[in-house]
Amino acid sequence: MSFPLVGNTKTALAVTNALKENRLPHAILIEGDSGTGKHTLAEFLSAAAVCSNDIIPCGECKNCNLQKANSHPDITVTAPEEGKKNIAVSQIRALKNEAYIKPHMASCRVFIIDCADTMNEQSQNALLKVLEEPPGNAVFLLIAESKASLLETIISRCVVLTLSCPETNVALAHIKSITEYSENDILSALATSQNNIGKALNILKGESDTKTSAAAKEFLDQMKRGNGWGMLSVTASFEKSRIEADRFFKDLKYHTAKQLRNNPKSFNAVSFSKFYNELCSLEKSLASNINLSLLFSILTAKATEIFK
Repeated sequence: MSFPLVGNTKTALAVTNALKENRLPHAILIEGDSGTGKHTLAEFLSAAAVCSNDIIPCGECKNCNLQKANSHPDITVTAPEEGKKNIAVSQIRALKNEAYIKPHMASCRVFIIDCADTMNEQSQNALLKVLEEPPGNAVFLLIAESKASLLETIISRCVVLTLSCPETNVALAHIKSITEYSENDILSALATSQNNIGKALNILKGESDTKTSAAAKEFLDQMKRGNGWGMLSVTASFEKSRIEADRFFKDLKYHTAKQLRNNPKSFNAVSFSKFYNELCSLEKSLASNINLSLLFSILTAKATEIFK
Protein backbone atom coordinates (compact mmCIF):
# COMPACT_ATOMS: atom_id res chain seq x y z
CA MET A 1 0.00 0.00 0.00
CA SER A 2 1.34 3.41 -0.96
CA PHE A 3 1.00 6.61 1.06
CA PRO A 4 -2.74 7.41 0.89
CA LEU A 5 -2.75 11.21 0.72
CA VAL A 6 -2.06 13.55 -2.18
CA GLY A 7 0.25 16.50 -1.63
CA ASN A 8 1.85 16.67 1.84
CA THR A 9 5.20 15.68 0.34
CA LYS A 10 7.24 16.14 3.51
CA THR A 11 4.82 14.08 5.58
CA ALA A 12 4.72 11.37 2.94
CA LEU A 13 8.52 11.18 2.86
CA ALA A 14 8.80 11.07 6.65
CA VAL A 15 6.20 8.31 6.97
CA THR A 16 7.48 6.14 4.12
CA ASN A 17 11.08 6.39 5.36
CA ALA A 18 10.02 5.44 8.89
CA LEU A 19 8.14 2.40 7.60
CA LYS A 20 11.01 1.29 5.35
CA GLU A 21 13.37 1.43 8.32
CA ASN A 22 10.82 -0.24 10.61
CA ARG A 23 10.92 2.61 13.12
CA LEU A 24 7.33 3.68 13.55
CA PRO A 25 7.27 6.17 16.47
CA HIS A 26 5.43 5.08 19.61
CA ALA A 27 3.34 8.27 19.59
CA ILE A 28 2.18 10.27 16.55
CA LEU A 29 0.04 13.40 16.54
CA ILE A 30 -1.83 13.96 13.26
CA GLU A 31 -3.20 17.48 12.98
CA GLY A 32 -5.01 19.33 10.21
CA ASP A 33 -8.32 20.89 9.23
CA SER A 34 -11.38 18.73 8.71
CA GLY A 35 -11.17 17.18 5.25
CA THR A 36 -7.37 17.05 4.96
CA GLY A 37 -7.14 13.28 5.51
CA LYS A 38 -6.28 12.85 9.19
CA HIS A 39 -8.37 9.71 9.61
CA THR A 40 -7.14 8.27 6.31
CA LEU A 41 -3.55 8.66 7.49
CA ALA A 42 -4.39 7.19 10.91
CA GLU A 43 -5.91 4.12 9.25
CA PHE A 44 -2.82 3.72 7.06
CA LEU A 45 -0.48 3.96 10.06
CA SER A 46 -2.58 1.57 12.15
CA ALA A 47 -2.47 -0.95 9.30
CA ALA A 48 1.29 -0.53 9.09
CA ALA A 49 1.63 -1.10 12.82
CA VAL A 50 -0.21 -4.44 12.82
CA CYS A 51 0.82 -5.73 9.36
CA SER A 52 2.59 -9.08 9.46
CA ASN A 53 4.51 -8.79 6.17
CA ASP A 54 7.96 -7.34 5.52
CA ILE A 55 6.71 -4.46 3.34
CA ILE A 56 4.17 -2.59 5.47
CA PRO A 57 1.32 -2.11 5.19
CA CYS A 58 0.79 -4.82 2.58
CA GLY A 59 -3.00 -4.49 2.52
CA GLU A 60 -3.40 -8.23 1.98
CA CYS A 61 -2.46 -10.12 5.17
CA LYS A 62 -4.98 -11.15 7.81
CA ASN A 63 -4.04 -8.24 10.06
CA CYS A 64 -4.46 -5.70 7.26
CA ASN A 65 -7.82 -7.17 6.26
CA LEU A 66 -9.07 -7.05 9.83
CA GLN A 67 -7.93 -3.43 10.06
CA LYS A 68 -9.83 -2.57 6.87
CA ALA A 69 -12.92 -4.23 8.33
CA ASN A 70 -12.54 -2.21 11.56
CA SER A 71 -12.46 -5.45 13.52
CA HIS A 72 -8.82 -5.91 14.50
CA PRO A 73 -8.60 -6.87 18.21
CA ASP A 74 -5.36 -4.94 18.67
CA ILE A 75 -6.67 -1.60 17.35
CA THR A 76 -8.65 0.48 19.83
CA VAL A 77 -10.32 3.83 19.08
CA THR A 78 -11.08 6.32 21.82
CA ALA A 79 -13.31 9.32 21.05
CA PRO A 80 -15.89 11.47 22.87
CA GLU A 81 -18.79 9.28 23.94
CA GLU A 82 -22.15 9.78 22.23
CA GLY A 83 -23.70 13.05 23.34
CA LYS A 84 -20.43 14.27 24.89
CA LYS A 85 -18.10 16.97 23.58
CA ASN A 86 -14.96 15.84 25.38
CA ILE A 87 -12.96 12.68 25.97
CA ALA A 88 -13.42 11.87 29.65
CA VAL A 89 -10.52 11.12 31.98
CA SER A 90 -12.11 7.73 32.73
CA GLN A 91 -11.72 6.82 29.04
CA ILE A 92 -8.02 7.70 29.10
CA ARG A 93 -7.50 5.72 32.30
CA ALA A 94 -9.17 2.71 30.68
CA LEU A 95 -6.91 3.16 27.64
CA LYS A 96 -3.87 3.29 29.91
CA ASN A 97 -4.82 -0.02 31.52
CA GLU A 98 -5.37 -1.62 28.10
CA ALA A 99 -1.99 -0.40 26.86
CA TYR A 100 -0.14 -2.71 29.23
CA ILE A 101 -1.99 -5.81 28.06
CA LYS A 102 -0.12 -7.90 25.48
CA PRO A 103 -1.35 -7.86 21.84
CA HIS A 104 -3.90 -10.50 20.86
CA MET A 105 -2.76 -11.12 17.26
CA ALA A 106 -0.29 -8.56 15.97
CA SER A 107 3.15 -7.69 17.27
CA CYS A 108 1.83 -4.48 18.81
CA ARG A 109 -1.34 -2.72 19.90
CA VAL A 110 -2.59 0.52 18.36
CA PHE A 111 -4.51 3.15 20.31
CA ILE A 112 -6.19 5.81 18.18
CA ILE A 113 -7.33 8.86 20.12
CA ASP A 114 -9.79 10.70 17.87
CA CYS A 115 -10.60 14.35 18.66
CA ALA A 116 -7.56 14.37 20.96
CA ASP A 117 -7.88 18.14 21.22
CA THR A 118 -11.12 17.68 23.20
CA MET A 119 -9.26 16.20 26.17
CA ASN A 120 -9.21 18.48 29.19
CA GLU A 121 -6.07 18.98 31.26
CA GLN A 122 -6.91 16.10 33.62
CA SER A 123 -7.38 13.70 30.69
CA GLN A 124 -4.17 14.86 29.06
CA ASN A 125 -2.19 14.39 32.25
CA ALA A 126 -3.56 10.86 32.54
CA LEU A 127 -2.41 10.18 28.97
CA LEU A 128 0.96 11.78 29.64
CA LYS A 129 1.79 9.10 32.20
CA VAL A 130 1.62 6.34 29.60
CA LEU A 131 3.39 8.40 26.93
CA GLU A 132 6.28 9.04 29.32
CA GLU A 133 6.80 5.32 29.91
CA PRO A 134 5.15 3.68 26.90
CA PRO A 135 4.88 -0.10 26.60
CA GLY A 136 7.28 -1.38 23.97
CA ASN A 137 4.47 -3.01 22.00
CA ALA A 138 2.06 -0.04 21.80
CA VAL A 139 1.57 2.74 19.25
CA PHE A 140 -0.51 5.83 20.04
CA LEU A 141 -2.10 7.84 17.22
CA LEU A 142 -3.59 11.17 18.29
CA ILE A 143 -5.91 12.92 15.82
CA ALA A 144 -6.59 16.64 16.27
CA GLU A 145 -7.61 19.63 14.20
CA SER A 146 -5.02 21.69 16.05
CA LYS A 147 -2.31 20.90 18.57
CA ALA A 148 -2.90 24.31 20.18
CA SER A 149 -5.31 22.78 22.72
CA LEU A 150 -2.83 20.10 23.80
CA LEU A 151 -0.29 20.39 26.60
CA GLU A 152 3.26 21.04 25.46
CA THR A 153 4.33 17.95 27.41
CA ILE A 154 1.98 15.83 25.26
CA ILE A 155 3.18 17.41 22.02
CA SER A 156 6.85 16.97 22.94
CA ARG A 157 6.37 13.21 23.27
CA CYS A 158 4.79 12.84 19.85
CA VAL A 159 6.03 13.02 16.29
CA VAL A 160 3.78 15.72 14.82
CA LEU A 161 2.44 15.24 11.29
CA THR A 162 0.68 18.38 10.07
CA LEU A 163 -1.56 17.93 7.03
CA SER A 164 -2.37 20.68 4.56
CA CYS A 165 -4.34 21.11 1.35
CA PRO A 166 -2.54 20.27 -1.92
CA GLU A 167 -2.06 22.50 -4.94
CA THR A 168 -5.09 22.91 -7.19
CA ASN A 169 -3.76 20.76 -10.04
CA VAL A 170 -2.87 17.94 -7.64
CA ALA A 171 -6.27 18.04 -5.93
CA LEU A 172 -8.04 18.23 -9.29
CA ALA A 173 -6.21 15.19 -10.65
CA HIS A 174 -6.99 13.20 -7.51
CA ILE A 175 -10.72 13.95 -7.49
CA LYS A 176 -10.95 13.26 -11.24
CA SER A 177 -9.34 9.86 -10.65
CA ILE A 178 -11.91 8.79 -8.05
CA THR A 179 -15.11 10.48 -9.29
CA GLU A 180 -16.93 11.26 -12.53
CA TYR A 181 -17.65 14.94 -11.87
CA SER A 182 -16.79 17.45 -14.59
CA GLU A 183 -13.54 19.37 -14.36
CA ASN A 184 -15.41 22.68 -14.04
CA ASP A 185 -17.51 21.37 -11.14
CA ILE A 186 -14.41 20.03 -9.39
CA LEU A 187 -12.52 23.30 -9.86
CA SER A 188 -15.49 25.25 -8.51
CA ALA A 189 -15.70 23.00 -5.43
CA LEU A 190 -11.94 23.28 -4.86
CA ALA A 191 -12.04 27.05 -5.14
CA THR A 192 -14.89 27.22 -2.64
CA SER A 193 -13.17 24.84 -0.21
CA GLN A 194 -9.70 26.38 -0.67
CA ASN A 195 -8.37 23.11 -2.13
CA ASN A 196 -9.60 21.03 0.81
CA ILE A 197 -10.29 17.69 -0.87
CA GLY A 198 -12.62 16.36 1.81
CA LYS A 199 -14.75 19.50 1.83
CA ALA A 200 -14.69 19.69 -1.98
CA LEU A 201 -16.04 16.14 -2.19
CA ASN A 202 -18.81 17.03 0.26
CA ILE A 203 -19.72 20.04 -1.89
CA LEU A 204 -19.83 17.88 -5.01
CA LYS A 205 -21.96 15.27 -3.22
CA GLY A 206 -24.26 17.92 -1.78
CA GLU A 207 -23.90 16.50 1.70
CA SER A 208 -25.41 18.29 4.70
CA ASP A 209 -23.52 20.95 6.61
CA THR A 210 -21.92 20.50 9.99
CA LYS A 211 -23.19 22.33 13.06
CA THR A 212 -20.57 25.07 12.78
CA SER A 213 -21.08 25.41 9.03
CA ALA A 214 -24.82 25.86 9.46
CA ALA A 215 -24.17 28.38 12.24
CA ALA A 216 -21.74 30.30 10.02
CA LYS A 217 -24.37 30.61 7.28
CA GLU A 218 -26.93 31.78 9.84
CA PHE A 219 -24.44 34.35 11.17
CA LEU A 220 -23.94 35.77 7.66
CA ASP A 221 -27.69 35.93 7.17
CA GLN A 222 -28.13 37.85 10.42
CA MET A 223 -25.17 40.06 9.49
CA LYS A 224 -26.75 41.06 6.18
CA ARG A 225 -29.90 41.97 8.10
CA GLY A 226 -27.91 44.09 10.52
CA ASN A 227 -29.21 42.03 13.44
CA GLY A 228 -26.54 42.26 16.14
CA TRP A 229 -28.53 40.25 18.68
CA GLY A 230 -29.08 37.58 16.07
CA MET A 231 -25.35 37.31 15.45
CA LEU A 232 -24.59 37.08 19.18
CA SER A 233 -27.27 34.42 19.55
CA VAL A 234 -25.57 32.30 16.86
CA THR A 235 -22.13 32.52 18.47
CA ALA A 236 -23.33 31.94 22.06
CA SER A 237 -23.10 28.16 21.76
CA PHE A 238 -19.39 28.34 20.85
CA GLU A 239 -18.26 30.48 23.80
CA LYS A 240 -17.32 27.50 25.99
CA SER A 241 -15.11 25.59 23.56
CA ARG A 242 -12.06 27.03 21.84
CA ILE A 243 -12.09 24.05 19.47
CA GLU A 244 -15.71 24.72 18.42
CA ALA A 245 -14.93 28.42 18.14
CA ASP A 246 -12.02 27.65 15.84
CA ARG A 247 -14.22 25.45 13.64
CA PHE A 248 -16.86 28.19 13.53
CA PHE A 249 -14.30 30.79 12.40
CA LYS A 250 -12.98 28.47 9.70
CA ASP A 251 -16.50 27.82 8.41
CA LEU A 252 -17.34 31.51 8.59
CA LYS A 253 -14.28 32.30 6.46
CA TYR A 254 -15.26 29.52 4.07
CA HIS A 255 -18.83 30.78 3.55
CA THR A 256 -17.68 34.40 3.32
CA ALA A 257 -15.22 33.42 0.58
CA LYS A 258 -18.01 31.49 -1.12
CA GLN A 259 -20.21 34.58 -1.11
CA LEU A 260 -17.41 36.58 -2.71
CA ARG A 261 -16.78 33.94 -5.35
CA ASN A 262 -20.43 33.47 -6.28
CA ASN A 263 -21.28 37.18 -6.29
CA PRO A 264 -18.05 39.08 -7.09
CA LYS A 265 -19.90 42.08 -8.56
CA SER A 266 -22.75 42.37 -6.08
CA PHE A 267 -23.34 45.65 -4.26
CA ASN A 268 -22.03 44.21 -0.97
CA ALA A 269 -18.96 42.43 -2.39
CA VAL A 270 -16.66 45.12 -0.99
CA SER A 271 -18.23 44.69 2.44
CA PHE A 272 -17.75 40.91 2.32
CA SER A 273 -14.12 41.44 1.33
CA LYS A 274 -13.57 43.76 4.31
CA PHE A 275 -15.30 41.29 6.60
CA TYR A 276 -13.12 38.43 5.35
CA ASN A 277 -9.99 40.44 6.17
CA GLU A 278 -11.35 41.13 9.66
CA LEU A 279 -12.00 37.40 10.11
CA CYS A 280 -8.40 36.57 9.26
CA SER A 281 -7.23 39.05 11.87
CA LEU A 282 -9.65 37.93 14.58
CA GLU A 283 -8.96 34.24 13.93
CA LYS A 284 -5.37 34.75 15.06
CA SER A 285 -6.70 35.79 18.47
CA LEU A 286 -7.92 32.22 19.04
CA ALA A 287 -4.31 31.11 19.42
CA SER A 288 -4.02 33.48 22.38
CA ASN A 289 -5.93 33.24 25.64
CA ILE A 290 -8.57 35.78 24.61
CA ASN A 291 -11.97 35.43 26.26
CA LEU A 292 -14.28 33.84 23.69
CA SER A 293 -17.29 35.92 24.72
CA LEU A 294 -15.21 39.06 24.16
CA LEU A 295 -13.93 37.74 20.82
CA PHE A 296 -17.45 37.08 19.52
CA SER A 297 -18.57 40.51 20.74
CA ILE A 298 -15.75 42.10 18.75
CA LEU A 299 -16.69 39.97 15.74
CA THR A 300 -20.32 41.12 15.94
CA ALA A 301 -19.27 44.76 16.38
CA LYS A 302 -16.99 44.58 13.31
CA ALA A 303 -19.71 42.89 11.26
CA THR A 304 -22.27 45.51 12.31
CA GLU A 305 -19.88 48.33 11.45
CA ILE A 306 -19.09 46.92 8.01
CA PHE A 307 -22.69 46.11 7.06
CA LYS A 308 -24.45 49.06 8.70
